[in-house]
This record gives sequence, C-alpha cells and structure tokens, in this order.
Amino acid sequence: MVNPNDPAAIPYVISEDDGALWYVAYKERSPGIPYITVSSKGVANGLSTEYNDGYDFGPDSYNPNISSGIPLTQTAGIQEAMNYAASIATYFDTGASGYVLPPIKLLTGIYTLNADVVLPYFSNIQIGIPAFTLLGEGSGFLTSTQIYINEHNIILGNSSGTQTNSGGFLIQGLDFSSGSLQFLGSFNANANCVLRDLSFSGGVIDMSGASDFAQLNMDNVFIFGGVEFLSPTKSYQISITNGTFKGGFYSNGVNQIGAVNFAEGVQINSGDPNFAFNVWEIDNNGTGGAANNGIINGIASGTTSNMTVDVGTLVINSPNAFFNFTGSNGILNLKLHVKHLVFQTDIMDFSIPSGSNINIQEFTVDEITNNTSSDTSTANLPILSSASGTTAGTVDIRFTEYASSHKKLIITFSGYENDTTTAQTIDFPLAFATSALISGNNTGLTISATTSGITITAPDSTTLYNGIVIVEGY
Repeated sequence: MVNPNDPAAIPYVISEDDGALWYVAYKERSPGIPYITVSSKGVANGLSTEYNDGYDFGPDSYNPNISSGIPLTQTAGIQEAMNYAASIATYFDTGASGYVLPPIKLLTGIYTLNADVVLPYFSNIQIGIPAFTLLGEGSGFLTSTQIYINEHNIILGNSSGTQTNSGGFLIQGLDFSSGSLQFLGSFNANANCVLRDLSFSGGVIDMSGASDFAQLNMDNVFIFGGVEFLSPTKSYQISITNGTFKGGFYSNGVNQIGAVNFAEGVQINSGDPNFAFNVWEIDNNGTGGAANNGIINGIASGTTSNMTVDVGTLVINSPNAFFNFTGSNGILNLKLHVKHLVFQTDIMDFSIPSGSNINIQEFTVDEITNNTSSDTSTANLPILSSASGTTAGTVDIRFTEYASSHKKLIITFSGYENDTTTAQTIDFPLAFATSALISGNNTGLTISATTSGITITAPDSTTLYNGIVIVEGY
C-alpha cells in the first residue's frame, strides 16, 4: 500500500454501498510519464472499471473540501491535479528565480466542471519559460479534449496581482464549450505565455482582469462563442497566428498586436497609443457588437488612440456601417490598409459617421471585387467619390494611395461636358495634407489642383471629354 505521506502518492475516492460509505485510497503516480495525467473516465462516472481509468487524476479524485457526501472532485480532477502539481513544484534559483510546476495533461474525453479551477497561489513563478503547462490532445478546431465548464472558469493569476513576475505558461489542445479561460493580475517581466490549438466553441478568453502581458502568443486559437476582452490598462504585447474571433475583437487598451488572424470586427476602448492590428482576413458577417461593424471607436472622451489596421482580405457580408462609435468618444486616428476588398453579399457603408471622432490618416485599397448586384458607389468609401459634369458626363475619383508620405489619386472623365462659362470645382474624397500637383492629364481640359480638390476651367463647349487626370502629393 502506498504511503499517503509520499509526495508521489495520488489520492482517490473509493465508494461503497451506493455512496453511504467511502474511503480514500492512494496509488503511485503513473511511472515513466513526464507529466501529471488527468482522465475523463473513472468509476464515479461509469466509464471505467478502474479508478481514474488507471491515470493520476479524474472523476474519482479526492476533494477534501467536501464536508458531506462522497468527497469527489467537482472539477473532473483538474483542480486536484493543479493542487498536486503545486505541491511538488520545483524551485529554480538561476537569476530569474521561481517555481516551475510539472506539466498537466488532459487525455482525450469530455471534462465537466461544476466549480472554478484556480491555479494555486505562488508568490513567484519562474519567468522566461512555461512555468505552468496544461495540455490536451486536440489540434485547435474540434479538439478531442473538451471542457464543459458550465459557466465556471479556469483561472490563472489572482485579482490582487501578486501572482506575477511571472508566470510563463503553455495551454494547448483544448476545446472550451462554455465559461472562460480567465487571466487575473499581471504576466510581465520576461514571461513566455502561449495559447496554442485552442477552440472556444461556447466559451471565451477573458483578459478583463489582467493588467498586462509582456508577451502573449496565440497560435491556432478559435473563439466561436465569445469575444476577446482585454484589460483597460496597458503594456500588452500580443501575437496572434491563425485565430478566429467569431463574435468580434474588443480591445480595451492594447499597445500592440501583431496578428495574422481571421476576425469579424475590432472595437477599441482605450486611449493607449500605437495599436497595430495586422489581419489576414476580416469577414464581416456578424449580427451585433463589433461583428456588426468593422471598426468601432469606443475610447473615452478626452483621450486619443492611434490605430493601424493592415488587412489582407476584407470580405463584406453585412449592409451595416463599417465605421461606428459608442457615444461620447475621444479621437481615433486610423490608418487602414486593405489589399483586397470584397463585397460578397452586401455593399457596406464606409462613410465616417458624424461625431465619431474617427480621423482617417491613411486609407488604401489595392483591389476591389464586387460580387453583388449593387453599385459600389453606395459604399461611400472615403477614398472614392463621383460627381456629374456641369452639363453632362461623370467625374470619378479614386485614391490609389492615401498615406502620410505619399498620396495619389486618379480622376476619370467619362463624356464630360461643360458648355457654360463657369468653371467647375470638385472636392477630393479626402484632402491632401500639404501639397498636391497634377502629374498627368490626357483629357484635353485645363485643370488645376489644390490640397482639397480640382478646378476645371470651363471649356464653354459641347465637346465631350474623356481621359484621366493623376494628382499626387502628400
């Protein structure tokens, strides 16, 4: 029989007589396995004839906090595995001193939580390496290790922020069907924090209680049923590779995000400067919140945020406004670069709402594809505009580049006619900052340019003019 005082002893509950009697037995930790194992199968849930299916923890895990009835786990053995990992944590004193917990691995199966799972408190967790590791056996989307947490949470850190310095972690290969993976306090210094191959089919990642991350890497993370919440403080360095945020992406104070990801919308709620969002694809197909729009200014009045969004493909499936705001807002200085804009099922309105305080500093669209039956002119893109000739014809204007260092637009004249003696002035959709000059003109018209628009000298003729005019500057 295993000595219960042995650090390698794993406790579990044996019940008899339909729960009227019970006692705690001990077994040695599974030999030759470099991590603590948790099984979804056991005697308690009728999925195995062997306690915890022969692994370290599981449905038969002993919970000493149960005062009446059978003291079985309320967390499918995960909390008990965390407690055990904490009890045998190794302390390293290597200049960046702190504790490192042995890895915990959840085997294939479904884990139902009836209480929160909380990483035990440490005054100092080793930095620079994953000091806490929770592994499943999934691969991100439709993982084979599923966690049904019944509106409960898996919590790392604590609200007082004392479990900091700190705490590199690796969480990988799990599917959350509800509740949240929640972060509290600060994960700063040289922490190496990694979320990999995770699917949140009904749950969320909740960072609303985290004050900062020195470096958080998210790789192959899918959030279908929830939204990314980020803290209203500062100092985030977040890298996202191949992530889906079905309900939108809400930011409350991110300094920088270098992301290659799929998303439906971005809402920024803080005045922290220099927010960079590099997106592979935004598929705007939502029904509410950030997903119902593209970019929402939610920052507080009196503050300013500088936001850069680089989009590979922007797919529009919603007729709603792309730019929006939440109420009385501060200033959002926006640089938006889109390689390929696709109107898939609807034409979305890109006009800047009055009172939104969204200031377009840069706006570029390399290519536009219209797969709808509507005219793209209804999109009200800030880089496009159209006007009628004084007597007949049209004048179409499009910025091919609208950046701080260089601006360039092409003006297309189609059947333009002005048989009056009055010159026609047409404003640009966006103004040049300092200087604008005409670098090309094959229309046959006499045209001058200012930073705000062009003036077409009246030809006083019934001639129809066609061609293009190129205006460049900065």
